[in-house]
Amino acid sequence: MKKKILLLAAVAICAAILASGTLAYFTAEDEVHNVITSGAVDIQIEEWQDEIGNPYPYDPIDVMPGVTVSKIATIKNLEAEAYIRAKFEVVITRADNSVMELSPETLASIITLTMNGEDWLRKDGDGEWWYYNAPVPTGESTEAFFTEVVFDGPNMTNEYQNCTVRVIVKAQGVQTANNGASALEAAGWPAEE
Repeated sequence: MKKKILLLAAVAICAAILASGTLAYFTAEDEVHNVITSGAVDIQIEEWQDEIGNPYPYDPIDVMPGVTVSKIATIKNLEAEAYIRAKFEVVITRADNSVMELSPETLASIITLTMNGEDWLRKDGDGEWWYYNAPVPTGESTEAFFTEVVFDGPNMTNEYQNCTVRVIVKAQGVQTANNGASALEAAGWPAEE
C-alpha cells in the first residue's frame, strides 16, 4: 500500500509540475501600426506669351537684333505649400548645332531678360538663383519670374545670324513647414546637377 501511495504521490507531483509548466506558455501579444504620411513638394514651370493664359508657342520665333520678345515664366505649386527658387540659362546655338561659348559679360551685352525684382529676390553669395518672396500655396503660381527677352541691336553682329537662342528656366521647391520664415532662410534645397 505504501508503494501505491508513493506512486499516486509521484503522479500527483508530475501532474502539478506539468500543469504549472503549461500555464507558463499562456501569453498574449499585440502590435500597433502607426501610419505617418509626409507631404510632397511638386512644382511645374509655366511659360506664357503676351499674357498669362496664352501658352508660349513650341515653334521657334524669328527675331532680329533690337527686338523685344514677350516670354513670361511662372512656377506653379502642385502639392503642399512651398518656397520656390528659380534661375535661367541662355544658350545660343549656331546653324551647325554647335553651342557658342560666351562669357557671362558678352552674353549679357547681347541678350537681357526683364526680371521681376519686386517679387523675386537674390540672395548674396548664392549664384544665379532668384527666390520668390512669399510661400506659394497649393495650386497657386508665382508672379512672373521675368516677362521679356531683349535682343540688343548694336552688339548682335553677323556672327549671330541663323542662330537659335534658348532661355532655359530651372526651378526648385522646398516645404515651408518648419523651414524658416522665407525662401531666403529655407534649408533643404535640392543639390545642383
